[in-house]
Amino acid sequence: MSPDKKYLSLEEVAELLGVNYQLIYRLARSGELPAVRLGRVYRVAESDLDAYLEKSKTSSSVARPAGTCAACGKTYRSEQALGESCAECGAPICVDCWKRLGVRFCREHQPAANDA
Repeated sequence: MSPDKKYLSLEEVAELLGVNYQLIYRLARSGELPAVRLGRVYRVAESDLDAYLEKSKTSSSVARPAGTCAACGKTYRSEQALGESCAECGAPICVDCWKRLGVRFCREHQPAANDA
């Protein structure tokens, strides 16, 4: 094999990036960091690692909010947290309000307590 390695072990990736091995392992297992599994061992292509880092850099280097829940008013950085919308106007509603509290409308369109 040539002196220039094309594939890195998870340990090498962790050491190279200066992070914990478990973080790299979780990223590889979830598929977020592309890796090849050979038996019980994962290998990461240098090109895949570079692409992952570039994608991470461009998407997380600007920490701006994704939006505000129209029901509770809380601001979220993740678009996934605002995965639902008002049944009346389509305004974003956070997953917490939607699933835990059962809120289906924004503040403006909340039915009055005596309307129910």
